[in-house]
Amino acid sequence: MWHLSAVPAGAVVVCEIFHLFEHTGIYIGEGQIVELQGSGLVRAISINRFFDNRSGKHLLVACDRQGQVLVGEGCAERAIQQIFTVQDYDLIHNNCHRFTQHCVSGRNLPMTSFFDLKTELARLWRTDIQWLAVEVNR
Repeated sequence: MWHLSAVPAGAVVVCEIFHLFEHTGIYIGEGQIVELQGSGLVRAISINRFFDNRSGKHLLVACDRQGQVLVGEGCAERAIQQIFTVQDYDLIHNNCHRFTQHCVSGRNLPMTSFFDLKTELARLWRTDIQWLAVEVNR
């Protein structure tokens, strides 16, 4: 398990939504995550706010086979540059997973589901992705 203070800016994070879906974002440090909200607003929020209206009890971070956190070059910067912008949110075609993938790679690829995001991250980083829990004080 990682402690939040050891998670680098640019890490991909996820929490569960009512055991049916996942919500992803980019950790940018100091307890802040950049996310694409359902309204289309890109915002930086606290870990606690990231969990609002979601059933997930654990924040998970993308790691390689050895348990090291994976970070895309320029990922945090791309996420930060989009704060306070508004996108045409669509649950299927322009969702949090597409936003997260774009921050990691700088490319706009179709991402319908968390499965699509996991597959693309594994391809991009050329490793199996493990999702390890992050210890956070909530």
